[in-house]
Amino acid sequence: MSRGADVSFALVDDRGPQRLRLRDGKITAAERSDFAVRLGDAEWAQLLDAAPHAGAHHVLPMLRDGRATLSGDELAFSQHLQLLRRLIEALRQAPAASAPSAPTRRPLTMRGEYVRVDGPLGTSDVYVERAGTGPQLLCLATAGSDSSQFHGLITDTDLSDRFELVAVDLPWHGKSTPVPGVDPVEYRLDPGAYTALIVAIADATALVGPILLGPSMAGAAVVRAIATHPERFAGAVSCQAGPRVTGRSTPALRSAVINQALHVPEWTYGLMNPASPLEHRDRVWWGYSSGGYGAYDADIAGYQQWDLAEVEHLLTLDSPHIAVLSGAYDTSVPPSASRELAGRIPNASFELMPDLGHFPHAEHPARFAHYLEGALARILSAP
Repeated sequence: MSRGADVSFALVDDRGPQRLRLRDGKITAAERSDFAVRLGDAEWAQLLDAAPHAGAHHVLPMLRDGRATLSGDELAFSQHLQLLRRLIEALRQAPAASAPSAPTRRPLTMRGEYVRVDGPLGTSDVYVERAGTGPQLLCLATAGSDSSQFHGLITDTDLSDRFELVAVDLPWHGKSTPVPGVDPVEYRLDPGAYTALIVAIADATALVGPILLGPSMAGAAVVRAIATHPERFAGAVSCQAGPRVTGRSTPALRSAVINQALHVPEWTYGLMNPASPLEHRDRVWWGYSSGGYGAYDADIAGYQQWDLAEVEHLLTLDSPHIAVLSGAYDTSVPPSASRELAGRIPNASFELMPDLGHFPHAEHPARFAHYLEGALARILSAP
């Protein structure tokens, strides 16, 4: 990750700074620093623990709540966040435990096709992947990402033996096309348009009473879809969503002087449990590194318009069941926010996932399947 980089920074504890220079993969002592990250000795111990607890597993949440401070060139920090993260991982007392891959990995037997969707953003050829048979799960990815996030649920679990997973790439995402005639960098999405797009995709793919599955931005979208179109869907699994969301946008996400293929995945990487399998965490990272310029920033801008209060009055005990799941390592939408969301929905349930983070379906599919199966059972057994 340091190939082509040349940056100096300081790691500061109670005794003072340790200045380092990273240049083309080599670390040497430095006389000056472009930026400095300061933590107290107790906080460094938490961050460098072999199995850090939620909230102390990455420097970003510690910077947000003041346990860590940043000084110096903030641009250089944003440009080289990936190097700081890798160095911290190397400094940990031992590599974070990484659960082994499934001993017998199932084939990625997904059927891919394009479906023309006339949605609120215009007409687009939307890429759809299907696997399995049974009740249909319409799977929607996190902001800025695509259907590949659900591949692990096919290869590492037997979920497709009992359900049909239907994963889609939104227009401007993954293999789906932008809307013709719209400048690709002018893509925008708001909660109402996202809901209409979900309905349009379900119609275009001829899904019959599917269960919606969405994390993060999609976790909020599936709640809105159940509220506004209760007759169209059998229920929803909402992961990593709260009644509203703030603080997820930063100018660095669209900056012309910051490499988006490095910064966007680093902005999200720290929301996962470092003990989740490295292979899957790297896949999440790579998915974000592969995204189109500005797509993540546009999705986040739309996501931050979400407010449960706008549709709360439409959700009743007769609404399809919404199962809310929350990973404890997610510091962008903490469990308290997801618990509040569930508490304000009459026909909802809540379950904490203490060993997962913001991307539970993608960072540790085998572990997530345990929670997902319970959520699906609650939806299917609801009157």
